[in-house]
Amino acid sequence: MNKPRPDPVCVITGAASGIGRAAALRFAREGWRVAALDRDARGLRRLKRGRLGARIIPLICDLNDLPAIPFLARRILREIAPPRVIVNNAGVHIYSAIEETTEEIWTKSLNVNLLSASALIREFVPAMKQMRGAAIVNVSSRNALSSSPRSVTYDAAKAGLLAMTRTLAVELGGFGIRVNALLPGVIVTPIHKELLDNKRFRRNYCKLIPLNRFGTAEEIANVIFFLASDQASFITGQGIVADGGQISGQNYSKIFEQTR
Repeated sequence: MNKPRPDPVCVITGAASGIGRAAALRFAREGWRVAALDRDARGLRRLKRGRLGARIIPLICDLNDLPAIPFLARRILREIAPPRVIVNNAGVHIYSAIEETTEEIWTKSLNVNLLSASALIREFVPAMKQMRGAAIVNVSSRNALSSSPRSVTYDAAKAGLLAMTRTLAVELGGFGIRVNALLPGVIVTPIHKELLDNKRFRRNYCKLIPLNRFGTAEEIANVIFFLASDQASFITGQGIVADGGQISGQNYSKIFEQTR
């Protein structure tokens, strides 16, 4: 009698809130076990207490602490299982003018937004090479293509994540591992709470978005799941923009409130 195959495992960083939380819940609903990584212990406890908590394995970690990542990855391999999917979602956006941008800011931004993703991939790829349907989804940002002032470290790190995605897609394609990036625009998540609580900002910024609204974490999670699934089995090395059409262009009559 054949043993039932264990449910596949997905590793998601930044899983305690926002896009990461929505992605964790989406994978759990689809029958995956989710290794949910975040430094926010309270947020992880809330995620674990939810209806799908039995499928969530919360793991507290600080992705700014690069030397700790190999130990965490080995724990996942030993105590859970090799992941079939990695979602590098965690991010930090530190606003600073270039003359105020310290080495500490650069280090934290690069560690959390870029180098931690590389470290996790490095640890898990040997096992993923033995699987069918393995995939990596890197959550970059529309800022990788269209920059903002006072965002030099964030924009550079997210652009690096997009470039790394292309390189790894070529490097790992022969092993059947697909690597794609998702580039969200402004999404309603806790990281944007201060801006989104500002009614003037919301009203004016939406003029830049053809769909006239911000995205939701659930919408981005849907794209992440698609890119990780077999439905996207011939897609690799791509940067998928999900920004409501903003990067495609603006309707200037709307921006300047022109009327017919």
